Amino acid sequence: MNESNESLTEEEVKKKAYLMAMRLKNSGLDTETIYARLEKQGIPEDLALQVAKDVWLEKKRQVVEQEIKPFFQAALIRIAAGLAGALISVIIFPDRVIIPVGLIVGGVIAAAAAYIKMKEQ
Repeated sequence: MNESNESLTEEEVKKKAYLMAMRLKNSGLDTETIYARLEKQGIPEDLALQVAKDVWLEKKRQVVEQEIKPFFQAALIRIAAGLAGALISVIIFPDRVIIPVGLIVGGVIAAAAAYIKMKEQ
């Protein structure tokens, strides 16, 4: 550790490492660069690696929430609209059932694709 980190407790070093990593992540740096910068600042190697992994996981979680989750919700809305259309058609035309298959099947396929992407992330 360098001289400035010698007087800090383990918890303070950890807090300093996470604050530094978040600042670096927000500036657009990748995980390897964050790890290298943390080590250069005197953060112990194992702690720097753990912090870099945590930053990487946080970035992946944000991608899922910002990009994939709205697509998944839209697919569920399509399924609900298809089922509502089927229910309304049964009420209006009790002798014949019109099922909006395109909405329901399309929604199921889109929801399944989004769910698989969320699990991969």
